[in-house]
Amino acid sequence: MLIDWIALAIFGLCMVICAVIIWRKLPTLASIKTEAIPKHQQAAQKKALLDKRLQDKLGSFETAVIKVFKLIYLNLQKFFRNLLKYLKVRESEYRRKVITQKAIENPDALRAKIVTALNEAQINLKQNDLEKAEQIFVDVISMDAKNIDAYLGLSDVAMSKKDYANAKEALNFVLKLHQDNEAAYSRLGRIASDEGNFNEAEADYLKSISLNASMANAQFELGSVEEKLGNYEKAEQAFSESVKLEPANPKYLDGLIQFAIRQKNKNLAKETLKKLKEANPENEKIDELSENIKTI
Repeated sequence: MLIDWIALAIFGLCMVICAVIIWRKLPTLASIKTEAIPKHQQAAQKKALLDKRLQDKLGSFETAVIKVFKLIYLNLQKFFRNLLKYLKVRESEYRRKVITQKAIENPDALRAKIVTALNEAQINLKQNDLEKAEQIFVDVISMDAKNIDAYLGLSDVAMSKKDYANAKEALNFVLKLHQDNEAAYSRLGRIASDEGNFNEAEADYLKSISLNASMANAQFELGSVEEKLGNYEKAEQAFSESVKLEPANPKYLDGLIQFAIRQKNKNLAKETLKKLKEANPENEKIDELSENIKTI
């Protein structure tokens, strides 16, 4: 019995000693990083590798899904765009049939409608509402497939957009309908001048003037082209002709004065300035032009 108590006492003492030792070693054990143990390092690396593979797969899947949806969106966009074009064509064909039938039944009403539409289109063109003007010109052509004014209007719209290819196409079609159309040649001259083809512009303006010598604007534009080509006598003649045709037009008077100043022709400049004062005494450029003339 005594031995049992002694053994129990020894066991209790050992437990106390172990507890003290463990208590003292707790801070050291707490500071041990399991990540530093090779076994734990391998487990962490494996987990990181698996996570990366999963992210890569998810990323590839996400990219593929986005690509598929983008392709579907583009195809749908193309489909609806083509559908809209098709519907517009069908609508235009239907409108043409209806208008043709109305023209047979009442040609006078159709002509009146065309005149009204052309006037409206020109108003929109002056207001720079190009889309609306273009649509009206197209509508006129659906009523009258050979309407020259509508094709000239379409060329004006295209020129305003600097779309010279379509402008030329419309003007060439006008010349097929009427080979001696001075307005078409005048516009072709303007396009050639804008593109820097001054010899071609000169030929077009001369053709336009030969068909209608009373076109002051064509004469004025020809003057600009001749000056660029170095044909100063021809330029002066063309500028002067535009002033003769429209003697009260400030644009042409100012253009001739500017040309005379560039050519140091003081007499011509002073004579033209006098005409400008008579035609437009409130012109804000008169004083400036007078000073420029004095420097010649």
